[in-house]
Amino acid sequence: MAKNGAENWNLSELGKVADYDKLLAEIDSNIEKVEKWWKKLNPKMSKEEFAEFMEYDELLDDKFSRLMYLPELMESTNQKDSQARLMKSKASDLALKFNKTSRKIGHWLKGLEVENKEKLDDENARRLFSAIPDLEYGLNYGRLAAKYTLPQNEEEIIDNKDVNGMGAVSDLRGLIEADLVYDMDGKKIKNQADLLKYVHDANPKKRESAYRALFKEHLKNIDKFFVIYQSVVKDWGYEAKLRGYNSAIEVRNFGNHVPNEAIETLLRVCKEERKVFWRYFETKAKLLKKKKLSRFDVYAPIGLKSGKKIKYTEAKELVLKSFATFSKKFADMAAKVINENHIDSHPKTNKRSGAFCATVNPKLTPYVLLNYTDSQRDVSTLAHELGHAVHSLYANHHYSSSQHANLPLSETASTFGELVLFEYMLAGEKDKGVKKQMLSEKIGDSYATILRQNYFVMFELKAHEMISKGTTAEELCKTYWENLKEQFGPSVKLDKVFRYEWLYISHIFESPFYCYAYNFGELLSLSLYARYKKEGGKFASKIENVLADGGSRAPEKVLADVGVDMSDENFWRGGFELIRGWQNQLEGL
Repeated sequence: MAKNGAENWNLSELGKVADYDKLLAEIDSNIEKVEKWWKKLNPKMSKEEFAEFMEYDELLDDKFSRLMYLPELMESTNQKDSQARLMKSKASDLALKFNKTSRKIGHWLKGLEVENKEKLDDENARRLFSAIPDLEYGLNYGRLAAKYTLPQNEEEIIDNKDVNGMGAVSDLRGLIEADLVYDMDGKKIKNQADLLKYVHDANPKKRESAYRALFKEHLKNIDKFFVIYQSVVKDWGYEAKLRGYNSAIEVRNFGNHVPNEAIETLLRVCKEERKVFWRYFETKAKLLKKKKLSRFDVYAPIGLKSGKKIKYTEAKELVLKSFATFSKKFADMAAKVINENHIDSHPKTNKRSGAFCATVNPKLTPYVLLNYTDSQRDVSTLAHELGHAVHSLYANHHYSSSQHANLPLSETASTFGELVLFEYMLAGEKDKGVKKQMLSEKIGDSYATILRQNYFVMFELKAHEMISKGTTAEELCKTYWENLKEQFGPSVKLDKVFRYEWLYISHIFESPFYCYAYNFGELLSLSLYARYKKEGGKFASKIENVLADGGSRAPEKVLADVGVDMSDENFWRGGFELIRGWQNQLEGL
């Protein structure tokens, strides 16, 4: 461990680089055995034999996950790692071979016609799927997906296109961004995470300079980023139409196991409730002694001359102690990630920006990537990503296919972990100035997680429509500008440099419409946390049950167990009450 407490993760559990070709050969051999299983599959087979096949398939998935994640994680800490790129290429080639076999099996399980194979009827599907209850929900949902599934040869073409075409486009964007060097008042900054920490700086000139440096480099490359985004959107829209979806966002909704109506309600309610954040921005302007808050000041610290620095070792201790106030098991699982050296903690040259948690398979403790820079916000990020890891560990008794919570529930533990940490730190803080800053940052974070993400999705809806009809980068910038004006209303003074903000939002490039998972997860967690504060330990166990379900049941049924109806707009509105409470505390200070 470095002097500043920095940690480099240990990927040895995924396998050795020197043994990578052996793992490739082993999985290649396993794929041949799947072909033998394919010949045995038929509607009249015994439940025992079907369960044996599914067990074998899940074990193969576990091996495949190691194969794919090892180079992915290597590359995430060094985006110029040529060895990792070579390994990724080999793994992708093998995945295409595997998909050829798994595709026809998937078609058969969905009840579709497959050449030289008796069709799996509904009655026998129910009989066979019941043989392995942990996978039953997923298998049945797969049959619902049959109407969006293309013939085998077309699915094979799309697989190849995704790996060799759109996958390369995504990698290209990462390489372009990794090469950007930001000039902030004459200081050259090579890592985006190192630059973005200045948007939270106490010095207003540094905040503005950081944003201008960020957008200046992206504007220089606007033509490249626009071509990439246009390719992503057109590809997404064409495939959506080809499969029979009614809209571009429905692809994501169906994949997330949520009805279109629930997401329409979520987006509408967040838009209608945006004035709670206008009130916060107006309060923050007064605290900063400004007539009106500038967009450069949205994340400015309050009450201190400079942001409170928290060393990484202290951050880990704070997170674990706060988690223990909710549940010892929750804290122990987070400690497991730390103790097994599964965190890569600090920024470095060529490391990707941001943070994430990677769940490889149920047998392995998840890996967490951070870009820790000693800020209080970084402590929250640590709690967030460890929350994801804890969620996976609660659900590691499931098979790989049912361990991962569906996207709307995937932010539950992460956001809940942040809330537990925040309330723990707030309760222990005696300095009113620090409390003021903490409340301001928390409401600001809620803005970023709820309203900002909501408007990213609203921008995407318009951008996908515009690109389908033909548009330019400048027209997208104008649309984003109108998006910002509606989002902030009269509460914030906007600078036109933010017209280019969409160019650096990686999610809209890599995972269209993913961002509503954040406002969904935040509002869900706020509601659950409010009930936990009222009901205490007995409700804590219900939350742990939600986490333990993973993706083994339908999200609406999982949430129904804790009294949540995702189609009820009052549920979504209820999530804003905790934010109003924080706002009242801030004004009281």
